[in-house]
Formats: sequence, C-alpha cells, structure tokens
Amino acid sequence: TPPVLGIDWGRVASVERPHVYEETVAPSYAGVHPILRIAGQAMMTDLVARRGGGFAAMGYVPPDWHPTAWTSDDGAAWTLRPIEDTAFTFPVALARGADGTLVAVGRSGPKPVAWTTPDGVAWTRHEVPALGTDGTAERMTSITAGPNGFVAGGSVGPELFDRQARFWTSPDGATWTPAPDDDAAFRDAEVRSVTVLHNGGFAAAGVAGSVQDPTGSVAWLSPDGSAWTRVDDPAFVGGIAVSLIERPSGTLVAVGSDLDRRNAVAWSSTDGGASWTTAPDEPSRQHSGGYAWMTDVTIAGDALVAVGDLQGLQRGTAMAWTSKDAMHWKQARTAPVQEGAEFYAVIPGGPGVLVVGAFGAPDSYVPDVWQSPAR
Repeated sequence: TPPVLGIDWGRVASVERPHVYEETVAPSYAGVHPILRIAGQAMMTDLVARRGGGFAAMGYVPPDWHPTAWTSDDGAAWTLRPIEDTAFTFPVALARGADGTLVAVGRSGPKPVAWTTPDGVAWTRHEVPALGTDGTAERMTSITAGPNGFVAGGSVGPELFDRQARFWTSPDGATWTPAPDDDAAFRDAEVRSVTVLHNGGFAAAGVAGSVQDPTGSVAWLSPDGSAWTRVDDPAFVGGIAVSLIERPSGTLVAVGSDLDRRNAVAWSSTDGGASWTTAPDEPSRQHSGGYAWMTDVTIAGDALVAVGDLQGLQRGTAMAWTSKDAMHWKQARTAPVQEGAEFYAVIPGGPGVLVVGAFGAPDSYVPDVWQSPAR
C-alpha cells in the first residue's frame, strides 16, 4: 500500500555531522563500563521552513556544548552551518518571522540569548535582558512569530528545584524586552511552548512544580505577549504539556505525557484556552512495560501529527501519532530507521512532514532527519 502521512517514516538522504570529538569519560571508568560512542554527535532541537523554500534547523554540539545550525534546500540533504564556539550555549527553539527572518532562542551560561539570520547560513548573536540580578539562570525555551514580531517563553531559576516562568517580546528577534514579572501568574512554573493565535493573541503551555518533582502543567493566555493570564485547569494535573498549537478551527491542542512518561497525553481546548479536556487513555499512546511520551505536534492537511518516543529497558523507538480530533490517536508503524532513535520536533514539509531527532541514545546522540510519508 502507498505510505501514509504520519504513519510510515523514512530517513532522509544525508545529514552532515560535526567532527569527531574526544571521549570524555575517564579511561578508568570506561575500561570497567565501556560506553558506545558514535562519531559526529550533536543535538538537533528544532526546525523551520525558510521563506522562499528550504529548511533550517538548530542545535548544539558536545563536549563543550556550542551552538550550530543546518540548512537544506529540499529537506533531503542537510548541510552543517557552524554558529559560534561559545561553550555551554544551547539554542533550543526556532521561528520564522513575517519578513522571513529566522530567530533562534536559548541560553548561554546563566543568560538568555537569541540569534537571527536571513537564510539559516550566517547567524548573528543578540544578548537578551534578564530581569534577575543575582546571577540565577534565565533561559528561553520556546518562541513564536506574531503579527508584530516575536514572543518567547522560558524560566528563571536554578538547574534543579523551583523555577519562575518568563516571557519576552521582540519586534525583530534582535532587541528583546522581558515581560513584567507577575508572581501570581508565573510562580512555580516553566514555559515549554508558546504559539500565536488567529486573533493575534498568544497562548503558552508549560510545567508546574519543581524541575525534579513536577506536579502537572499550566497554560497562559495573552493579548500581546507582555501581560499574561494563568490557567490552572484540573485537566493538567498529573501531566506534562510540552508543545502547543492552534488548529484552523480555533481549537488549541497540547501534547506531552503523564508525570512518569508512562503514557503519551494530549489535551484540547475549544474556548481559546480557558478550559481544557484530556484525551482519554488508549493503547495507542501507551507502551506495555515501558514509557511513551510526545515531544511536539504539528498540523498537516486536516490531520494532527505528533511525535515522540517509546522506550523499554534502555534504547527507545522514535514514534509518531496521527489524529483528526485530538482525542483519539493512531500510532505509526515502526521501521528499522526508527529503532534506537528519538523524535524531537516536527513541521509540515518534505512534502508531508519532517522531523529532527537523534539516534544512539542514551549513550550517543547523532543528529538525523526523518520524513513522512516515507519515500
């Protein structure tokens, strides 16, 4: 039968990898517990379609964790585009503005940072103002393009324990303004996804509770990206929402997992994010004796396509799901190209959908790109 969108997956022709790096595990340890290391490791964290054609992806390279990018004219062959050598710098989210400018956001050390480019090849770094003054880390984790520029979300707080949500706005991706710190709306939470709405406003979703002990999720709504209203819906208790989109109908859809990542979970809202409904449990979003979680969701035609992972004892299997109503999801078929791999981010393109991720986890993370329908 012909391959089906979101159900049948194939690996693209080529993804350029960074140079080989030296083993970082102490020889005394590696000698007792050998660890499989695959050359050319990097994390591809997000991707976007370029204006006029082609695609760009962002990520970072070990062992010192410096940022890098990739570009592709057709989605099938990807070329590495080094950005800078600053260590402990992590671009994690990418968006395209109305004028075609690509903007990536993340962190560098304890500070939020952004990069811009017209084409994905040459990138310019921009420092982002932080509200805190005591050296506590502030990080950008998500970005979307709106009618008047860009809105990013993230958090402030230590690597572990409690964090406070953060938002920033920018007219061009280069100059950023932090949203006023609203303790009641931002307390005990981190933004994981932000999206523009058809009415010009914005919605966001994230995780509530501490880093190592999350309690559930939370949503936020804003008319302008600066003033935010928090939505603590009972449907979010016990779940981790990491990706959020709006369908052409106006329905909001969020995906993620339960707190233990035993079940992939989806939520939807038909009233602009004021209230939420959890999709009923179903075998397609579970993995018997193991773990199942979603990392991202997109719209392809009239279908939703979510991506994530199934995991048993150690190595996972990259997985996808499709849905017409956000309540019931069909699990993709598995193929050898999905074994030992993880899907991170998905967009329309190629001509169905494209996904960035890695294979070799948990010992190695080698960047790769997949497409569906499989060619």
